[in-house]
Amino acid sequence: MIKLDIKKIFLILFVIISISGCDMFSIDNYDGPNATLKGVIKDALTGESVQTTIQDGSTLKFKELGWAEGGILTRTVMENGEYQDKLMFAGLYRLEFSDCNFYPFVIEKFEVKKGDNVKDFQVTPYIRVKNVNISQQGNQIVATFNLQAGKPEVRLSKIQIYLSTDMYAGEPYTGFPLSGTSFKQTFTPTIAIDESATYSLSIDLNSNKGYFKYKRNYYFRVGALASFSGVGTIRMNYAPYTVINFNVPQ
Repeated sequence: MIKLDIKKIFLILFVIISISGCDMFSIDNYDGPNATLKGVIKDALTGESVQTTIQDGSTLKFKELGWAEGGILTRTVMENGEYQDKLMFAGLYRLEFSDCNFYPFVIEKFEVKKGDNVKDFQVTPYIRVKNVNISQQGNQIVATFNLQAGKPEVRLSKIQIYLSTDMYAGEPYTGFPLSGTSFKQTFTPTIAIDESATYSLSIDLNSNKGYFKYKRNYYFRVGALASFSGVGTIRMNYAPYTVINFNVPQ
């Protein structure tokens, strides 16, 4: 039988711990996030915020310079065109806007300083949804509006009125699977945008009254989808939502 020398065992353990202790038991002293960043995506022509959706809308992509490939930080633009990140690291970044509802661009060197940073970005939306009026007219919700192309090559693929019981109305959902066809229109082939034209969409309340049984706020929003090549995935452009409080009579 092998006899264990307790003193030798403790001595060996002491030597191992002494040699590796600095690495094994050292506290992670890396600095945490030390900056915040927020701002608004604004139409360079009108100064208005560029509306989107957080489910299938515009994003900001940050790549910190000086680090190995990869490590892209993607931040989502909120419904009203604002963005915010409370856990940034100060440093230089490459900032890319792509797969958005405005023309893509890249900022090769974008500095985030320690503390609070505020930066608005001026962009050119693919489509401006203008002069929107959404109202209840009898047993219809009717939306009328005009469109303006951000640049001459933009063509129109789709228009739609979206419905939800909260502010998150838009693609990839309508809020409800609506009955009927008058709440949207697709254009195949796509068409040029006529700024003088007034577009109209509607939701029939009778055929959809199952969704309006309770008196409460309903959120309606008009969107338009552009179509042309060479800019990646094109997201829907929106107008701000309209709130209507009602219920359909039984």
